[in-house]
Amino acid sequence: MMFALIAILPLIIAAFLALLFRNNGSLVKYAAFAASVASLMLIIYLYLSISGWSSLQGFQWFSLGSISFNISIATAPINMFLLLLVGIMTPLIFLYSIGFMDTQSQQARFYFEMSIFAAAMMLFAISASLITMFIAWEMLGITSYLLIGFWYWKEKPPAAARKAITTILIGDMLMLAGILFIGVTYGTFEFSALFSAAPTPALDAALLLILLAAFTKSAQFPFHEWLPDAMEGPTPVSAFLHSSTMVKAGVFLIAVLFPLYVSAGLLPVILIFGLISAILGVSNALAERHIKKILAYSTIEDLGLMFVALGLGSLLGAMLLFFVQTFYKGLLFMGAGSLMRANDEREDIFTNYSSATNKLIFIPIVIGALSMAGVFPLSGVFGKSAIAGVAEDTNVLAYAVIVLLGLGSSIYIFRWLFIPMSKPFKNEKQVEVNYRTIPKTMIAAAIILAILVIAAPIFNTYPSLLTLELSSGSPIPISEMAEVSVIALVGLAIAYRVYRQGHQLHVASANRPLYIAFYNSIIVNGFYMYLTKAVAIAADGLGYFDLKLDKLTYSASSAMLSVGSALRKIVNGQTNVYVAAFVIGIVLLLALFIW
Repeated sequence: MMFALIAILPLIIAAFLALLFRNNGSLVKYAAFAASVASLMLIIYLYLSISGWSSLQGFQWFSLGSISFNISIATAPINMFLLLLVGIMTPLIFLYSIGFMDTQSQQARFYFEMSIFAAAMMLFAISASLITMFIAWEMLGITSYLLIGFWYWKEKPPAAARKAITTILIGDMLMLAGILFIGVTYGTFEFSALFSAAPTPALDAALLLILLAAFTKSAQFPFHEWLPDAMEGPTPVSAFLHSSTMVKAGVFLIAVLFPLYVSAGLLPVILIFGLISAILGVSNALAERHIKKILAYSTIEDLGLMFVALGLGSLLGAMLLFFVQTFYKGLLFMGAGSLMRANDEREDIFTNYSSATNKLIFIPIVIGALSMAGVFPLSGVFGKSAIAGVAEDTNVLAYAVIVLLGLGSSIYIFRWLFIPMSKPFKNEKQVEVNYRTIPKTMIAAAIILAILVIAAPIFNTYPSLLTLELSSGSPIPISEMAEVSVIALVGLAIAYRVYRQGHQLHVASANRPLYIAFYNSIIVNGFYMYLTKAVAIAADGLGYFDLKLDKLTYSASSAMLSVGSALRKIVNGQTNVYVAAFVIGIVLLLALFIW
């Protein structure tokens, strides 16, 4: 139903209001916040009023031969699921931003880009064809580039933005190639038509290309290293990016096309790359010191686990973690931004002090950490238990890895929490804490998210409320959640003993090889660098070959021109010259024939 597009309209209006009133920061930020609330109200109305959950509607954009390019939208359960999540998170992010973005000159550009970013994700959520989804996919890419590099006058953000857009563009080209394969083979881009189409090698190739594109967008191995660098953007961008927008677009794309991946036999590929990505996320988070990059690596782990669930054939498990991760990850990023604000924007957890923060923000941070670790009855335990339960029943090796990942993630998130609570370790430079007041809007947004984290478990009792018609299973067993909670508490105990009580465990100074094994981002980024150099050398070689080929063709053409000029001189009208040329030609032909 086209009414779904109207839910995006307030954000588009707010974006252009930001351009019109760019000198009035107060008007811009409150207009953007009001637009996000209006969008949420429209989404809730749409959610409650739709009678047919599988309705599909669109209009023709243009046609090329027999192929029609349509803008199609759907209000199927999975579409409404993501639309509602984005609708809830957008006003909370904007509310947090009112206090965070306090520089007048930056607000118009910030809210313009954020509004377009949110609108693009909403369009992505309700897309019913590859064409509509690709348009939203590209809008997400360019707005994320602008937001990651928002502070373009600093040294690191522009480089981080370039790294992000370069990696994402690789996926864009792969996805476009896959879309073209499908269009040429089937003459349609509609999801509903593809689900009933006969499988072909072209479809399998297209699905593989689209899967690689999803890996680039959702920061999965080997394309994951752009995501930690993206932390150079403003904290509201990080919170939005990691909770409900672009990095989840790849997971959602595979979830939408899930029946096709099942029939194509690509689930083992999804499982393997999901496990590798989750392992890399945990290991790097255990060694990282940057307060937001630790959370970025945890997002790589979360996304990896969502792909693991899809690889194990559990769409419900992936969507359940997708749902609960939205709230606890947004909360943790808001907490990180507040902690940095209270500590003069310092980013190292060893030089941040949680005592500098308001308890109204610190308590939600603790709730977010407990939820992410998987402590019952907070929301995180339900997502992790759903995936662990599926793995235990279907793949023992994957289950063992998931258990170890659960322990590791519990250790690093409580390391992230406990180190700022402790006194500086020996040899750490003592830094004075600036007790800055955290704006009330930042505190309010965090408190609301903490309430959602606490209240989210209701969706385990009534799973149909979460995924609408996607869920037909029973609630997760208490025994499974108890197992996940015990693992989380063991990790908490280890982290408390090691970090809260002042025992330093930072392998960088003690054991360099061990540190590199954990913080393997150094190796991956080094590989990127050598790969880039290899591509540059290959490009130089091709350029040299092209230049030589150009010179050769130029020399050949010059020689032919010289021959032509010489031959023109014999065309002078004298019969004896023509007879002599004829005789010489006959003699040469006879000589060639005899030879």
